[in-house]
Amino acid sequence: MQEDSVQAGITGEPAPELGVTQWIDAAGQPLADYGLDKMRGKFKLVFCFQDACPGCHLTGFPSLVRVVEAFRGSPFVSFAAVQTVFEDFESNTVDRVAANQRKYALPIPFGHDAGAGHVGDGSVLMQRYRNGGTPWFILVDPSGAVVYNYFRIDVEKLIAELKRAESAPPVPTPDAGTITWRDVIQHAKGNNPAPPRRLELDDAQWRQRLTPEQYRVTRQRGTEPAHSSDMCALFEPGVYGCVCCGTELFDASSKFRSKSGWPSFRQALAPGLIAHHYDSSHGMTRIETTCNVCDAHLGHVFPDGPAPSGLRYCMNAVALVKS
Repeated sequence: MQEDSVQAGITGEPAPELGVTQWIDAAGQPLADYGLDKMRGKFKLVFCFQDACPGCHLTGFPSLVRVVEAFRGSPFVSFAAVQTVFEDFESNTVDRVAANQRKYALPIPFGHDAGAGHVGDGSVLMQRYRNGGTPWFILVDPSGAVVYNYFRIDVEKLIAELKRAESAPPVPTPDAGTITWRDVIQHAKGNNPAPPRRLELDDAQWRQRLTPEQYRVTRQRGTEPAHSSDMCALFEPGVYGCVCCGTELFDASSKFRSKSGWPSFRQALAPGLIAHHYDSSHGMTRIETTCNVCDAHLGHVFPDGPAPSGLRYCMNAVALVKS
């Protein structure tokens, strides 16, 4: 729902927690704790505003009201409005949060993110989502990924797309043991499963064991050029293992044509074989995948793969060996 030409804000990345500590509930009463983890809807819409922002009252709040009304009584979409203060600190005070909740008769939680008190610094939420100002809309999908992050929304288009998603047939439920995007995010927060074993070598030993390109990619977190390997078009039966330690990671049956330029897999052979880590390099927030046995950099994982897991393990071919 974000225009292709728009680069503001993070999109297609795991949604960070909001970082807002001051909340009132849908009835205007103090709320001890609220955030994405408390928003039970499959989709989550967060509206960012400032009381002294003319555009927030001219277009922002009216747009929010229309979306909230369209899903009143439906558990499919959860909402939150947050005053993200980055200017006019004397006007955008915490008491204006409840005032705007009453003014627009919005039965949703409101938060106050006071910011650092210096113009241009941005509030906690703004820094995490790279918001460009107010009004601002953030939409998080059922996988926990940010799918929209911009100043304004096309209200009719948003409502239509959410209604279409609400009425769509349910996505097949993953089997027990299947890693999903929610699992990936939890792992990336420092909760990776224990590895089946460990192999640790020093730098000289890795250099002796690997080719220069294998070493660059797996030990120095490099990336091979897209479409540089015949492995992308290889779909014969077999097992793909880590080139560094030989640990079997993927079965060929989980491989699919992603057209990304790198070998892509739906799922690892078993939980605990691959570790997931947040990667903020190159101005992006992604989730890196490493071999959980030897820490070899393999590639990244994305929430745009086929059902039922919805994952796409985008791997460097040079990091894998097929048997």
